[in-house]
Amino acid sequence: MSDRVTISQVAEEAGVSAMTVSNVLNGRPGASEETRRRVLDAADRLGYQPNLSARNLKAGRTGLIGVMTLDLTGQYGLEIVRGIADELASDEREMLISATYQDAVRELERTQFLARGLVDGVLMVAPALEDATLEALRRKNLPCVVIDPRRTDVSLPRVTVDNYGGARQAAEHLLELGHTRIAYIRGIVDLESSELRYKGFHDALRLAGVGLDERLVAESDFTYTQGFRIASALIAEHRPTALMAGGDLIALGAVDAARACGLRVPDDLSVVGFDDLPQAAQTFPALTTVRQPLHDMGKLGTRMLLSLIDGRPLLMENMQMPTELIVRGTTAPPSDALPVAGEADEYGTSARGDDQ
Repeated sequence: MSDRVTISQVAEEAGVSAMTVSNVLNGRPGASEETRRRVLDAADRLGYQPNLSARNLKAGRTGLIGVMTLDLTGQYGLEIVRGIADELASDEREMLISATYQDAVRELERTQFLARGLVDGVLMVAPALEDATLEALRRKNLPCVVIDPRRTDVSLPRVTVDNYGGARQAAEHLLELGHTRIAYIRGIVDLESSELRYKGFHDALRLAGVGLDERLVAESDFTYTQGFRIASALIAEHRPTALMAGGDLIALGAVDAARACGLRVPDDLSVVGFDDLPQAAQTFPALTTVRQPLHDMGKLGTRMLLSLIDGRPLLMENMQMPTELIVRGTTAPPSDALPVAGEADEYGTSARGDDQ
């Protein structure tokens, strides 16, 4: 393995001083265009790579960004983390990642651990943000940006999406198809995003003059298993012609629940999700859903955090990203008759998994 090329070697190759090389490589003024070209050509020929560790040490930084996410398996968090990783790579920084599993105590412990000078800032994906964690961030003056927080009544920069508008658009899509008996499986009720999605659904029905049947509304966590169980009960007891879910995995559970009850999707039951996880496009029929730009949420949150770390002002403290209704194969106008329970299933099974 060859030794690292030094600034002195680049200076000797270019015929200039080491100080000139340092100024050129760090973008400082003072060198002529010809000198800059000679230095850059010499660095390229020799394969010079900057010593980022030394640069960060001199600047009092680690070059690391802390990332706290729900878990390390679910597609929801992974898509956001993928956006974070892509943005950090372009800025020559790395991340130190940990999972909190929606545990407020673990979230506080990880915050205190990272705040010992291990990272330059922290990104939190769907954090609980209890008061003790907020106090730890404030006390250590640790730059922080939250992505899709459980609550937004906190004075931290954050990235959110238009949960209300997305759910309302999805409900309007079902209403335009002719559905009036629409079930809704909402996400965890103490999540602000879940409340906004439910409000968007409710308002769409109200403005269309369609009464809300409370018997068609249920609560679930964001898992396939719960979606299957709750949808099965709603179908068996109330036979809606359409079902909206507060998350894609709930919706995928509902698709399979319909099939288990002898219904055809979308002929006998239309289903709409929320997230547009990769699984949504991989099922048959593919799931109609509201797309959250998860990858872009990660990228935007990262850019906001890097601005804070570098002392640059933020344009906005709360960056709300738009959602988009993606119409696929699980929605259609309601049929006049429902099949008898136990009728043969003409479709295959759908992808399964657990996530938010």
